[in-house]
Amino acid sequence: MDHKRLENQPWPPEGLEQVERCPICGEADRTLLHDGLTDKIFFCAPGRWSLYQCSTCGVAYLDPRPTPATIAMAYSDYYTHEEGDDAPKGGFARFKRHLRNDYLNARYNTNLQPAWKIGRWITPLLSQKRKQIDESVRHLPAIGKPGVLVDIGCGNGQFLGAAMQLGWEAWGVDLDPKAVKTAQKTGATVIQGGFPDTGLPSAHFDIVTLSHVIEHVHDPLAALREAFRVLKPGGHLWLATPNMESFGHARFGADWRGLEPPRHLVLFNNNSLEKALDGAGFIDIEQKPYVGQAAWFYLSSLRIACGQDPYDPNAMKLPINLRLAAKTADLKAAANPSKCEYFVFIAKHPAPK
Repeated sequence: MDHKRLENQPWPPEGLEQVERCPICGEADRTLLHDGLTDKIFFCAPGRWSLYQCSTCGVAYLDPRPTPATIAMAYSDYYTHEEGDDAPKGGFARFKRHLRNDYLNARYNTNLQPAWKIGRWITPLLSQKRKQIDESVRHLPAIGKPGVLVDIGCGNGQFLGAAMQLGWEAWGVDLDPKAVKTAQKTGATVIQGGFPDTGLPSAHFDIVTLSHVIEHVHDPLAALREAFRVLKPGGHLWLATPNMESFGHARFGADWRGLEPPRHLVLFNNNSLEKALDGAGFIDIEQKPYVGQAAWFYLSSLRIACGQDPYDPNAMKLPINLRLAAKTADLKAAANPSKCEYFVFIAKHPAPK
């Protein structure tokens, strides 16, 4: 269907629900941030959407929004359906893979191949590259024996495969049956389930990971409490989500890639995310160092603003002025993490005293 026709087609009225109060702090007072938002990313969700921001905690949320029974309409053409392909393309990419594998081998006592022994020495000297690699394996601890982890919203299972290579017993949960079928090919234990209704055993996991999942959930507090329930005491949660107060959102407004209506139902800033984690019972809440991603967000947002498919490899490139602006944003965000494009937080389940 033509995108213009789709965005002018309303979401079924019986498939909408009102959100009269902030889903994090319960405050009714709010301001309208954006109106008339449409799906300019996957071009599969009908309707126009309004995004409000809570006057107390700063969280942003759609009102009205799709109900849990109808939200699947917004995922009919979504990237988690596809098998992951992280094979390096080109000579330089293969060179970087050799270095990456050796860095991980040294850090996790594994034997990933191909690997060049210099990677363990060179990578720590390249601060940004080391941060990127650590984030790609979700800051899995390198001390002690690998345990059991679960990736909720695991998609095609790409991270599950990486975690198993590092010695972890990996579980995954996803609502999408196509994604579950793809993820099961990794050999991990993957089940079809919702969030917060995962069906997972209580106090079973050393680590729970939520990579760009919490913003898709109707009840984020209930979801975080579910993550808390399935963690062992002393275990930890790893969470990544877009940041409403980023430099990219300030620059691109309604065209910022992090909005993604109507799949992103609730969007956080630093204050509201910490409040949500604390409210779910977590302690030792820590934001991990920012890995520069402004160029990707800026390019995607620019393509959205120009009506282009943000994933089209033949669409426009980032012009030099925005390339410089993105580098500047990354530098500023490194000094002021509350303005980064997305957050990565780790929070702990209290250990028994």
